[in-house]
Amino acid sequence: MSTSPLAETLVALVDALSAPPGTGIVVERAALDVPLEGRVDRIGGRLVFSASLPHTRWQSGFLPPVHVAHLEVGDDR
Repeated sequence: MSTSPLAETLVALVDALSAPPGTGIVVERAALDVPLEGRVDRIGGRLVFSASLPHTRWQSGFLPPVHVAHLEVGDDR
């Protein structure tokens, strides 16, 4: 399972919400329910939680369990 630190995965998800330039669309708020595969590794003496999107949508019983993360982003100014 290839994973990135959870923070990098969340930033990539939020960046993906941007509308293409020139469309005039502005995303002000979004709520996402995202399946994630995660694991905890010891790196340099500290625990690092990593997570990424599942590499398959099929549940075989042999693959790590997939959890759903609920993420809400918005501009509360």
